[in-house]
Amino acid sequence: MSNVYDALLRHPMLLTSNTTILGNEAQLSGPWLEHVKTHNIKISTTDWLTAQAYRGHISDDDITFGPTDVSTLKDKVVILLWPKSKVEGLTLLTMLASVATSCYVVAANDAGGKSIKSATKEIASDCTKIDSARHCGFWSLDFKPTDVAPNWLKYARSFTADERSFLTLPGVFGHGKLDKGTALLLENIPAPAHGRILDLGCGSGVIGLTMKVRNPKLDVILTDVDALALRSAELNSVRLGQTVEILASDGLEDVSGRFDYIFSNPPFHQGKRTDYDFALRLFRDARRQLTRDGQVWIVANRHLGYEEWAAESFNKVDVMVQAHGFKLLCVSHPK
Repeated sequence: MSNVYDALLRHPMLLTSNTTILGNEAQLSGPWLEHVKTHNIKISTTDWLTAQAYRGHISDDDITFGPTDVSTLKDKVVILLWPKSKVEGLTLLTMLASVATSCYVVAANDAGGKSIKSATKEIASDCTKIDSARHCGFWSLDFKPTDVAPNWLKYARSFTADERSFLTLPGVFGHGKLDKGTALLLENIPAPAHGRILDLGCGSGVIGLTMKVRNPKLDVILTDVDALALRSAELNSVRLGQTVEILASDGLEDVSGRFDYIFSNPPFHQGKRTDYDFALRLFRDARRQLTRDGQVWIVANRHLGYEEWAAESFNKVDVMVQAHGFKLLCVSHPK
């Protein structure tokens, strides 16, 4: 079980039917699930994996997956699991301050748990550490009064790609900028002439939507585990006037059908540690969902050993270009 849940179980008086746990953490345990179920605690998360981990254990009515609607949290006891993105955490607290006078924050020490007080000094009139356990800090916050309307779009940032504007909500990869890896992919791959394409781990949707704009005949699917990414992609599809399918999926797990092209700039960081699971699963699973002549185009940091991993499942692995510390691979002909 995650340490943050261990830390919360030390404070059962705060864990009641009036409590909402706001945040992302999919590592659950029997004692935690039993307490959540028994006391009808609500779960609000932007992480598909967290939402799925709870399903089947507690009522679906007690699970909300999507960008947080803070208007539903008025008069609730809110406990925020501090997110990986500091910008996302501060945005959530700023919006929460418009409907609440206080909340609680729990965070791992190596993910900001020691510095919540300094991080929230512009938002909180008082920030007190009430516990320190399981390598986590547990904080109580009293908000400064605010009349700022809670609206995610207020905190969106935009960037330009292929001469078009894309926006991102806080916490989404590449918030307000086009990262070098994605830029390398877009600069070196023209839109396919036809077919069904998947933008896997889509973030703002910039890869799939750019391909769709370049060739409107393409059938484009965008997937991610992050609700803020999915909402960003949805907003960008509307702004660009492009019809695409957008869905939550853990890698290829919730995706059906076969694809002519799979594009991805996969994540490889989980907090401070390096995590290659997404890419390893992609190479393993993609061969089952490609058409006969289908291709996977993937961008990665130059130092990552994607070629060797891809070669375990595919006969043809080509490094098409390397620049700015990144490389672009084309993978095809499954074994």
